[in-house]
Amino acid sequence: MSLAALNDIDDAIEATKRFLTPFDRVRWFRLAVVMFFVGGAGLSFPGTPTSFGGDPGTGEPTTGGPDITPELTGELIALILGVVALGIAAYLLYSVVAATMEFVFVGSLRDEEVRLRRSVKRYWRKGARLFVFRFATWILTTAVAGGSLIGLGTAMGGWPPTEWSDGTILLMIFLGVGVFLLVALVVGTFLGFTTMFVVPVMLREDRGVIGAWRRFWPTLTGNWLEFLAYLFVSFLLSIAVGIAVSFLLVLLAVAIAVPFLVVGVPLVLVLGFSGAGGIVAIVLFLAYLLLLFVGALLFQVPFQTFLRYYALLVLGDVNEEFDVVPDARAAVRADGGEDGTDDTGAVDDTDDGPDDADDGSGRAGASDGDGPSDDDAGWNLDDEDEWGDRDGRS
Repeated sequence: MSLAALNDIDDAIEATKRFLTPFDRVRWFRLAVVMFFVGGAGLSFPGTPTSFGGDPGTGEPTTGGPDITPELTGELIALILGVVALGIAAYLLYSVVAATMEFVFVGSLRDEEVRLRRSVKRYWRKGARLFVFRFATWILTTAVAGGSLIGLGTAMGGWPPTEWSDGTILLMIFLGVGVFLLVALVVGTFLGFTTMFVVPVMLREDRGVIGAWRRFWPTLTGNWLEFLAYLFVSFLLSIAVGIAVSFLLVLLAVAIAVPFLVVGVPLVLVLGFSGAGGIVAIVLFLAYLLLLFVGALLFQVPFQTFLRYYALLVLGDVNEEFDVVPDARAAVRADGGEDGTDDTGAVDDTDDGPDDADDGSGRAGASDGDGPSDDDAGWNLDDEDEWGDRDGRS
């Protein structure tokens, strides 16, 4: 029995080459913007616990120096709350845009064109729904896991938790770590499948997140071996991609550091680090970090495109009704690629889905699925007027 999750790797590579070559800097930089949200550049914002002041042995404040503790005034509290609120708002905005970019990315692979402003305007409502679904999933699972741990601790050590013995606290810590890892694994897999498989169903059939999950669920349970193989292979591919991107970043960091050092060091020595030379050093360092950041995003483009094509090809092979990249599938297999098969051994005939009228772009389109439409304009964003009324109907 041949599995599409194994056969589609080569097709995904060919589809990626077809989409990204010949090199088009506009397409690559637009995709780099998408990568900032869906692929990122290995960015994370982990919590870093710190300790402040005082003698760790006694817990008493140190003496011998001036008291520089700021007075907790109403203005300071308002400033702190304002900064916190601004940070939360920025995070929520980023998360909504990131969810929207999932649809922009899949839509770009489907249409074989990258249009940022138009696509964001078209898909932001779907992105908002996806954000709410992701946020609610984490909140609910965290609440259930945390409540279960507190309930278990209460059964063992009573209430309140300040009355727990050292043994109970230590046991809760170990259980908490294990539960956290288990929740992260389960929820991460669930949301990963939502991104890779449910988002295309939402795009294809114009459904909400829950409705798309219900539509996808029979395919998932009826072809569990395919998706289990996909989960294993994609895990290995993600590790390989991470290693490759890290290696390329190291090479890039060294390569662009050389000219900055050649130019910057003499300038700083001549001007002096405490004067204008210090400003020059800061500017050069910030420019170096910016180039490294942009390079990291560009490195992500081919790898994340490959991983997304791989998921879309597997999804379309398992259930052709969910195929959102029929043109890419037909092209790479016409060039010698192998047809994927489902777990029943049926060969994919690369059917593009229901026939629609030609949109004038030279390609026959499949039904849009992003909302009511009188023609196939929704499949090719290039054929629409800039900021046309049809974009707002999705």
